[in-house]
Parts: sequence; C-alpha cells; structure tokens
Amino acid sequence: MALTAEQEKGVVAMLAAFQNGKRINELDAAKGALKEMRIEVMDETGETHSMELAEAVEQAGNPVAGRYWNTSNATPTAAGHYGSLQALRDLPAKLGLGRYLVTDDRKKRKLDPTATTKYDDGSPAALDGSQGQCMWCWNSFIANIFYEGGALVKCVTFNKPVGNGVSIRIPAGGTSWVGAGVMDRTNQMLCSVISNAERFRGGSGSALKAASYTKAPAEDAAQLTMLGMAATNISTTNFGTYARKRGEGWEANWFVAQFVVQFLFEVIMGTQNSQAAFNAEKDANGLYQGGFGTGVTDMPDWGNYNGYFPVVPTSVGLEAGDGVCLVDYNLPDASGGTYKTFKVPCFFGLMHAGYGHLWRWTRGLIMDAGEEKSEVYVSRSMFAAFDPSTVNDKIKVAECPQTEGYIKRISYQGLCCMPTEVGGSPTNNYPDYFYTNAKTSKGLRVRAAGGNANNGTNAGAFYTNSNNSATNANANYSSPLYFARYKPEMATKEK
Repeated sequence: MALTAEQEKGVVAMLAAFQNGKRINELDAAKGALKEMRIEVMDETGETHSMELAEAVEQAGNPVAGRYWNTSNATPTAAGHYGSLQALRDLPAKLGLGRYLVTDDRKKRKLDPTATTKYDDGSPAALDGSQGQCMWCWNSFIANIFYEGGALVKCVTFNKPVGNGVSIRIPAGGTSWVGAGVMDRTNQMLCSVISNAERFRGGSGSALKAASYTKAPAEDAAQLTMLGMAATNISTTNFGTYARKRGEGWEANWFVAQFVVQFLFEVIMGTQNSQAAFNAEKDANGLYQGGFGTGVTDMPDWGNYNGYFPVVPTSVGLEAGDGVCLVDYNLPDASGGTYKTFKVPCFFGLMHAGYGHLWRWTRGLIMDAGEEKSEVYVSRSMFAAFDPSTVNDKIKVAECPQTEGYIKRISYQGLCCMPTEVGGSPTNNYPDYFYTNAKTSKGLRVRAAGGNANNGTNAGAFYTNSNNSATNANANYSSPLYFARYKPEMATKEK
C-alpha cells in the first residue's frame, strides 16, 4: 500500500530521530532537584505511565502495603489497596505470620505451617511448654494510619514511616495462638501451651459439676473438667503479674498486642468487620477478602451449659497450621452428641482471630470515666512497672463517648484502638459494640476486647467493654500471653 505524502514525511522524521538518538552514557547530565525529575514505568496494569523519580526511589526502598477506606460512606470494606499491590500480597510472608515456639529468653523457632506438631525442619515439636510457649508471631514493622484526601489509609512499611498521622514502629513479638491465656498452676505463671495435664487446668483451676447445670455435657467432657481449657476468672492485674514471672518482655495481652491483631486483620483482609462472611477465595488482585463470620459468638444458653466457663479446648485448630480458614468444632451434649457446632476462625494460625469465645483483658491501657468525659491513657513502656490505679505516669491518647453503642470511629493514637464515636450499626463503620457505664459509674476502667461466646453481632476484634476495674474477674474473661523483643517507639504523632 502506497504511503501518502504526509505519512512519508512522518516516516522520514522517525528515521531521523532514530539515527540521531543517543545512548544513555552519551546524554547530558540531568539538572535540577530529584523531585522535579520523572521516569517512565510500567505499573501493575501492564501500561506505561509517568512517575516522579524521587517517589520511585523511595517506594523501591520502602514498599507500602495497605488499604484505604472511603470516608464519605460507612462501609466497613476497604475501597481499594494503597501502595504496592505486590507488597500487600506478600505482606503475611514478610511479617512472618504464623505459629512458633518461644522460649522465656524470647527466642523463637518456626513450626511447620501445615503441621503444628513439628518444626519446619520436620523434627517433632512439644507443645506442652517444655520447648517454649505456643505463640503467634510477627516481625517488626511500622504501622501507619493517616488521612489522604477523602480516604482513611492504614498501611504497613518496614523502613520509614509514611503519611502525616500515626506512625509507630511495632516491635517483633507474639501473642498466644489459642486466643486466650493458660495457667501453669504449679508455678503460678501465665503460659500458652496445649496440654490436658492437671497442672494446666483451665477455668478457675477446678472441675465443674454436671449437676449444677441443666444443659451440662457429660461429666468427663473438657467443658466440665476444664482440662485443656483456657484460664479464666482472673483479674487483668493478676494475669499481668503471672505473665511477668516469665521474665523481661513478657506480659498479658498488652495493648500493643491487641492493636497488632486488629490492625493486621484490617490491612490483610480488607475489612473492619470481623464477622463479615468468610470467603476462602482471594479477589481478582490476589488479595484476601472478607471476615470470619459468626465465629464462637452464638452459644445457646451458656449459663445452663457450664456457667460461662470456656467451651472451646486450646487444641482446636492444630490441624489448621498457619491457615486462613474456619475450623469445625462440635460442642458435646450430655449424651455424647452435639450441642452446638462452631466454625472457629483461624487467621494465619491465630485461633478466634481476635474475637469471640472469651473476652480478652487488655493491659497497659486505662480509661478514666470522669464527670464530663472519659479519657484514655496508655503506659509509656511495658518494660517498666504498670500501675492500673493511676494515670499520672501515663500518656493521654483519646477520649471515649460516655454512652454505649456501635462504633463509628476509633483512635489509633498510641495504638489504643479505643472508640471515639458511637452511633453505627452491626453492618457499617466498625460493626462492633462499645460498652460503657461512664454516665453512672465513675473511676478507672480497663478494656476487655473481642467479646465472648454469646455476644452475637456485637462481637468483633474492635468490640470494647470498659465497664470493669482492674480487679474484676469473671468466668468468661481471659488474657493471652504476649512477648515483645523491645518497647515500641513513636515515629510520628497524630495530627
């Protein structure tokens, strides 16, 4: 086909440009500031686009993995990913999420991701405490929460903070993968083990009587013997005392651990709703999506079953390894049949995924319910004594509503994760409830998180009960063991 005169002119121009082209080493040196220079890149869509050279250099050395939420609506589902899509896909692996055994000197050893009863080198692992505590661990990272335009961004970086809001380096650490605490009754130490031995009897430390409950299971059921169950009916103060017996760096669900569970769930799963429907498939971008459904929150007639003591053994989910899944557990009835079937959440090996079954006392955080407002304070360091009877040595980070309701907004300042506004619902914002009796009961209060086995739609990782003092103890409250390699440091402050 013959070319038109105009087309021939274009071909000649292209040929001249090609012949006059220079190699990179023949070009003149660039002038001006780095921020004024741009380069051509091919992004995740496969298309080529322009990008600031300074931004490209920064992102290459400090990949950002996050999500953003549209603040103009109330949906708990993230509107999209923020930063590098590949970094978000790789985030669980880079964080090292999964099950480990951790010795009292805080040295950890990875367990097989598909078979919890052996190490990742195939050698057998003892989960009874003789080789360390059963912990769900993460590597150090920076948590960043900030507003950008009409979006609320929550993202992870590893080298430098980003944004102009909250940015705090989280120390490498871990929390009990059973989602609750276990007591070594012999040594009066908080632990995280899988064992049916008398030494680790759960509940209050003694067996329950079937005759005391009209819907009790058989006398030898774990739900009555409390063997292989989490420890409860202990105050948050005593849980902390028993945890610190392990040595420096050990505590009972320090507020930093509670933050990590809640924050990583949001970023990785892309929702603020723990009870969103479970979806085993990843989305079109290869990202996790959805929540874990009802979980262990719909227990019928719990009081007449075993008086609100634990119902799910600590061994449930061993076969799940580091999976993201639901584990079926059949709660026994008196005749050996099934009283109730639970679908127990597993978040990369963390059973219950931060909500349901038992309330989780949270240490290191105090709410002062005053006459006019409820002020939230956090401890300056876990590596110092913690006194829950005063706020004088603590940092004020937020103010909570003095009325209860579904949570609309929370504060991440100081990693507190405490509600600052209510008025939501079970399906929007943070679809979890905030309990407070601050209007009628004044004084210092502690946080209990996650909810328990009969809280229904109120429950979720952000569920907060602030009605209790540090001395309260209840049959349905526990506290997971936690360890940290070092204390968290504030990188930037919330604006």
